[in-house]
Amino acid sequence: MRYLAVRRDAIEEIVASRILQSTDYDSGAAFSKVLKGDDDKDAALPPRLSIEGMSHGRIIAGQRPHEVNFIIFDLDEGHFFSAKSNDSDNVICFQRVLRFALKYWTKGILMPAEKIVGPRKAVVFPHPISQKKSVRVTLDLNPDFERLSKRGQGGRYLLAYKIGIDEGDGAQETASPTAFRKFIEDLARFEKSERQRPDSREPETRITTFSSTNLSGTTGRMDIHQSYEVWMRYLTSDQRRFVEAPLGMPSRIEGPAGTGKTLCLALKAIHGLAEASTSGQEMKVLFFTHSVASRKHIYTVFESMGGSPYLSGERPLQTLNVTTLQEFCASLLREEISSTEFVDPDAYDAKQLQILYIEEALDTAMEEFPSYIRLTSVPFQNFIAGEEKLSLIQLIQYEIAVVIKGRSGENFDVYKSLEYLATGIPATLEGDKAFIWRIYDIYKTNLETGGQFDTDDVIISAISHLTTPIWRRRRRTEGCDMIFIDETHLFNMNELSVFHHLSRSANESPIAFAVDRAQAIGDQGWTNDRDVSPVLSNDENSKPHKTRVDSVFRCSAEIVNLAFSVTSSGASLFTNFQDPMEIAHSSLTFEEERMSRPPLYLDCDGDADIVEKAFERAEAVQKEMDVSRSEVAIIAFSDDLFRALMRSIDEEHRPYETLKDRGDVEVVRRARSAGRFVISMPEYVGGLEFAAVILIGVDDGRVPPTGLSRLAESKSYLTYVAHNKLYVSITRARYRVEILGARERGPSSILVSAISTGVLGRSR
Repeated sequence: MRYLAVRRDAIEEIVASRILQSTDYDSGAAFSKVLKGDDDKDAALPPRLSIEGMSHGRIIAGQRPHEVNFIIFDLDEGHFFSAKSNDSDNVICFQRVLRFALKYWTKGILMPAEKIVGPRKAVVFPHPISQKKSVRVTLDLNPDFERLSKRGQGGRYLLAYKIGIDEGDGAQETASPTAFRKFIEDLARFEKSERQRPDSREPETRITTFSSTNLSGTTGRMDIHQSYEVWMRYLTSDQRRFVEAPLGMPSRIEGPAGTGKTLCLALKAIHGLAEASTSGQEMKVLFFTHSVASRKHIYTVFESMGGSPYLSGERPLQTLNVTTLQEFCASLLREEISSTEFVDPDAYDAKQLQILYIEEALDTAMEEFPSYIRLTSVPFQNFIAGEEKLSLIQLIQYEIAVVIKGRSGENFDVYKSLEYLATGIPATLEGDKAFIWRIYDIYKTNLETGGQFDTDDVIISAISHLTTPIWRRRRRTEGCDMIFIDETHLFNMNELSVFHHLSRSANESPIAFAVDRAQAIGDQGWTNDRDVSPVLSNDENSKPHKTRVDSVFRCSAEIVNLAFSVTSSGASLFTNFQDPMEIAHSSLTFEEERMSRPPLYLDCDGDADIVEKAFERAEAVQKEMDVSRSEVAIIAFSDDLFRALMRSIDEEHRPYETLKDRGDVEVVRRARSAGRFVISMPEYVGGLEFAAVILIGVDDGRVPPTGLSRLAESKSYLTYVAHNKLYVSITRARYRVEILGARERGPSSILVSAISTGVLGRSR
């Protein structure tokens, strides 16, 4: 068999079929054998598809004989779906390439793993970014162009001709036409046979688009990877009280970055499991993190604390499951959705990709906006017409996720009756909301066309599953005894609504959760306690027991002061904003304080000088402190500066690791073992810590990006985001913070107060 060809009507059927997405399903496993050339070819196909063996290969088709678009896999040169290849990888690769083909033909939005690298070449990375695999499929976008163009057939076909890890010969690389020409020979006979075949199949609809306690803490810095017994010896009485207290109602631990909130949650989980093990009682514990990277990190923390028997199932009566919310909900819906149907398996990456889909929906809807003019309010018209695009997309993303899908349940009548957020989109009239709903409708259609579900689709479907009579009956046996939520501030209201359904009893909410509201980058839902507490409890009037952590174990006193200056300058941005640094204090030892220096702002002569000085200062600080290079991070506050850093690293072969996933400790470990510095952006450094951080581009006009937005609503939103990012970045450092900005711009307005009060030094 020299080729496998799939016609567009079949592609639409395959990507929409849940059971063909993964080898976890029997049909998916059988389908992988079809890809390998199994003779029982029809058994694994949906009834509306057929696969025909031709002289040189196979053609999979649907019910539209008039369809002319095909994707062809070159089995000669590409070695796709070989007998030795992994079945699961085959299905994933096949699905991803088919999805790219549909997007290409419909001019749909491409994911970062789908790249057009030349006029005739494209590359698809089939595996999730989180898996860090470099396998790629290379496609010719117009195979055998010269020959086919003479026949008027150019542009109909895509040829997947190579799979591997090498980049090939660049954009000018061309595919061998041999197997493709064999397909063209067979195609004429296939089409003739299809026309002669009696059409007994049904017509198919075509897819057209797609209690508050202050904790004073330990002194000295300890790696979080310590045994449970060691940590218990270092706890203060207040900390021990939190860890050892029974969990019969929501228990909230909050405080600024670096106060050990995650540590306290982990210790409380291990304590509960250990007690249950001693008494011989059953104990089922769920520990939720926000991202795949942070889940991996927490897993290693539990292993260090002695939690391996609970993680591995060695003690079946006491179990511990560390997971992300999206992974957990997907497991609940395993018969309804597969991993290939997610926008991205990692929740954080998925939310970033949602922005790309929303941008496409907004562009399409704007073509229809003139017809909405007479129905919309003047402030709304000014907002839509005058707002900078990126700001508008961010606000629409929040509106879709939290308001349309969450609060209104995707019901327009409910949506139009809701009050709008004062700092959000000024949609006051029904016509205003009708236009936002139109954007949402296009966005939803694009997802359906791609055979994908976004994070909120998965979460809301899981909630529906958890409110059925079946779950209510099984809850006593399958529910959990203790539920822990780390970084609760990163979950939106839809996501928070899941947790209270997971306990064994509907009358109890044994949930412990950690909060640092100032780290909730850009999320306007966290305005006061009333927004969150009832969501995590079965009792709407319930108020969780609160433990306030104020002793910062990570940062020096000078850094705590700088962080406080940043958060306090943003305290008036939103109603009921609570400054997490208000009564925080540093708890470093004397020896650690000796390594500290006051934070410093450095003026540079333009962006090129900023990049060069960033590398110089990283080297200098590392040598001055006599620490590993991996203990120093450069954090860029603009895409342009981040790309400039990357170019400099490639051209100068600088010793750096790049952090592109939030809280990815694996990157930091690689940097440590290889003796390299770390570069990143503010979005990805949450949950990590370094001896020193170099922040670049924190200057006027960039932080916040005042040049992007002209309207008050988004200026407020972007300013809030800027405060969040700066706060998170500063509090990654234990001993030193240096900030670089362009001299012609001047320091960011957020830093003016810190400079004027001497909290932040300035060097010209």
